[in-house]
Amino acid sequence: MYRHVQPFTTENQQVFYATQYEKYQHILFNLLDSPVKFTQHIGGTFHFNYPTEPILDILVGVENLHDITSLDEKRLNYAGFYRLHHAYEKKVVMAKFNNLNELKQEVRLHIIQMHTPTFQQYQQFHELLTHHPAAIQFFKAQKTSLEQPFMPIRDYENLKKQWFKQLQQYAT
Repeated sequence: MYRHVQPFTTENQQVFYATQYEKYQHILFNLLDSPVKFTQHIGGTFHFNYPTEPILDILVGVENLHDITSLDEKRLNYAGFYRLHHAYEKKVVMAKFNNLNELKQEVRLHIIQMHTPTFQQYQQFHELLTHHPAAIQFFKAQKTSLEQPFMPIRDYENLKKQWFKQLQQYAT
């Protein structure tokens, strides 16, 4: 997998990512016997309120996380998605890559059981980073301050976890 954070984009490409989201939403809901019950375009490519990696993030809701069986993973593999393997808490993460040499993520699925605190937290953070000026400014400042070139992806993901914890102060 591509080991570094991809260069951030600040150019507003909402129309492109909205179109891509619709395409992948259709794929997810039309998998044979799909356990997918909900999708939502989330992250920086939804609103472009702060610098963001050029990755389409999709929140995927299922009734039960155990519904993502090996058969469902195989169907998602056929659609170009592969499971990312490292410690994720109460979610499954799958990604679509630009090619199988560079392995830059283009689309990332955050598969989470609906009606859980984790699922609700994703939606809460999405609302904050879309509509709450102070939360947006906080996140923008954090991203802008990064020494981004060649930053290891794991370090970046750990930083984002910290930022999301700090975002809770803006929740009402």
